[in-house]
This record gives sequence, structure tokens and C-alpha cells, in this order.
Amino acid sequence: MLTAAAIALSAVAALEVVAFVATRWLKKGCPWIVTPGDLAPVVDHRGLERFIEHGWDAEIGWVRKPHTAHDETAKGGGTSRYHIDEKGARASPGFENEPPVVLAYGDSYTFSRQVNDDQTWPHGLSSLLGGRVANYGVGNYGIDQALMRLEREFDDHPAPVVLMGFVPETICRVTSIWRHFSEYGNTFAFKPSFVLDGDGGLNLIPNPIDSPDKFRRIAGMLPWLKERDFFYARKFKPDMLRFPYLWSLWRSRRRNLPLMAAAFSDRIGGDGKKAFCRVMERNITLTAELYREDAPLDLMVAIIERFAGFVSAKGAVPAVVILPQLYDLKRLRAGDHYYEPFVKRLAGTCAVADLGPMFTEDDDDANNYIDDRYGGHFSAAGNEKVARRLAEDLGLLIEKARASEPFKGDIS
Repeated sequence: MLTAAAIALSAVAALEVVAFVATRWLKKGCPWIVTPGDLAPVVDHRGLERFIEHGWDAEIGWVRKPHTAHDETAKGGGTSRYHIDEKGARASPGFENEPPVVLAYGDSYTFSRQVNDDQTWPHGLSSLLGGRVANYGVGNYGIDQALMRLEREFDDHPAPVVLMGFVPETICRVTSIWRHFSEYGNTFAFKPSFVLDGDGGLNLIPNPIDSPDKFRRIAGMLPWLKERDFFYARKFKPDMLRFPYLWSLWRSRRRNLPLMAAAFSDRIGGDGKKAFCRVMERNITLTAELYREDAPLDLMVAIIERFAGFVSAKGAVPAVVILPQLYDLKRLRAGDHYYEPFVKRLAGTCAVADLGPMFTEDDDDANNYIDDRYGGHFSAAGNEKVARRLAEDLGLLIEKARASEPFKGDIS
């Protein structure tokens, strides 16, 4: 006859098997469930070859390479297409041969993903200003990468005004080296990173993948990456499900149990977005936490100060544009303007336009954004609103730059 202890042990073992099987089954459709195998993911060699050819950059991590083009899903499930010109900027129909009056650097919200070349907000600004706004935005960039690209390229295409456009979540990107530790599954996204020294200066950690062959040796780099990437200890390791799975699930229950429930709903016939929505909401929560911590906030400010100093030294005028993601708006509407301390600390550094309040008050998200698995980029209509919001103020900055009167303050 089995003892009570043996029965209990058998029950625990059975539940452990159930937890293991459930984790593996749900993971197939939910890449945000991570296990020890994700520490050294299998390299997709064909995908890697495409990435190296079309995007990889030894210094910055990745760029939009000249003379490339790509189709993307647009609003409503249609197709959009972007083209990259000979200098690595996004095409702006009708302004191809004009010298730029503004350089726009930043992330995918500056690049304006999922719309056509003539529907981006830099293109809209070009039309409103009557001069080319050269779009050097790159998807998934942190402002550290955008800054490094600007410093490398400015002399090849100078302009009187340089703006840096980015989403608040960039605070996560600048604290990251291997984006896979913060965006699970983004395994090719290695980047350089700045760290602050004792005097508040910026020290560069170079991109660890400075030659293509290193993509095939990630496993050997893990000790170095674990030690230096902020998100391994902060996010990846606590989220990882491993043996014993029951204890692992219990330890991470606030994150993983709701995520697995959402993944289960998606697998059995839901809308396919429940797990993604959980991930995005959690990402914004983590972003808000970092803006309340001294080290990440100090790093953000130092990067913008270097940006402003570099641009000013070149005789141009720097400006910052903060572009809210769709998932930022819920928190902003609840009264938590979590990145406001960052905006306040930029006072006197350069011109700043925070578009969060505009889109929070607009209350037309369905028209302004593309709500899909990419996290909610601006639609053509949303980009038009950005362009109209910035046109008058950037026109003023261009005039001041040409008159050698650098402007500092808020764009309001």
C-alpha cells in the first residue's frame, strides 16, 4: 500500500510533467515563454544570411542599407512598401534631389513603418516646410544607436536642424546589448551600449558582434553577455521556466501564469493577440519603472546631452521628438506621465516636443494607429498629425539655424 508521502510525491511528479508539457505546448505559439534552450537559440542560417546582407552593421548593430526595399503589412491588412536611397535614408517622393533642411534620426516611429514612402511624417514635413526632411530612422533603434549613426554620417549630409525621434521605450533599448534578453526571440539584434563613468561621462561598450562569424558563436559569449546586459538579471532570468517547473511557475506566477493563460486562449481560437497584449503592457510597465530609477534616467539624459552637443558643435540646431506607442496611451490617460522627469531634465539642453499629450487627448486611436503584432505604429493619418504638429516649430528652428541663432527650450 502506498504511503501518504508516496502518493504526495507521485502527485507532485505528475503535476511537474503537466507543467513541463504545458510549457512546451504553449511555447510553440508564444515566443515570449522562455526556457533554458532560449539562452543559446538555434541559428536560422537563411534568416541570418538575409540579415547580414540587408541590415547588419559591425559598429551600430543594424541599419537600413542603401538601395534596398521591402513590403510590410499596412493598416487593414494591406501592403505598404519602403525604399532606401543611396545614402541610407528612406525615399521621399518629390524631394529626392534636394539637400535636406532637417535630418530625422531615431527608431521605427521616425522611419514610419507600415506606410508607404509618401505617408511618413518626415515626408509630410517635407511638403509642409517646402524642403526635404531626410529620414534616417531605423526600426528597433535605441537613441544610442541613432546617435552613433548621426556622428558617423552627419558630414556626408549636413542640415541646419537635426531631430531625434523616438518612443519612450527607448530607455529599455539603451540599457540593452543583446535585445533577445529583453525582446525574446530577437536573436540577431546585438548592439553597442553606453555606460556612465564615475563623472557622468559616456563610455562605449562596442557591438560584440563585429564580424558575421560571431553570430555562430553566441553560446561562447554567454558569460560576457550575462554579466553586461542589464536585462539578463532584470528580466530574462526571472522569466525563464525551467526544472522544477512547478517551482519555476510559482516563482514567476505574476508574469508567466497570466501569459500562459493568454497563450492558451490564443491557441484554442482566440483573436491571437491576447498574449501579445500581455507582453506589450508589461513592457510599458517596465519602461515606466526605469524612468523612476536614477541610473537608466541619467544614461538617457547623458545621451541626449551628447546628441545636442554634437549637433550644436556642427553649427546646427538639435531637437527631440517623443512619439508615444499605442500602448503608452492607456498609462498616460490614467494620469501616469511616467517619462515626464526625463522631459523636464532636458530643459535648456535642446528643443523638445512631447507628442504624448496630443495623442492622449485626441482619443482617435483606431484612426491614428495600426493595432497589430508590431505594437501600434502610426497610420498614415497619425503620421499626418505628427507632421502638422511639428511643421511650424521646425520651420522656426530652420530660420534660427540659418540665422545662427541656436534655439533652446520646448517646442510648444
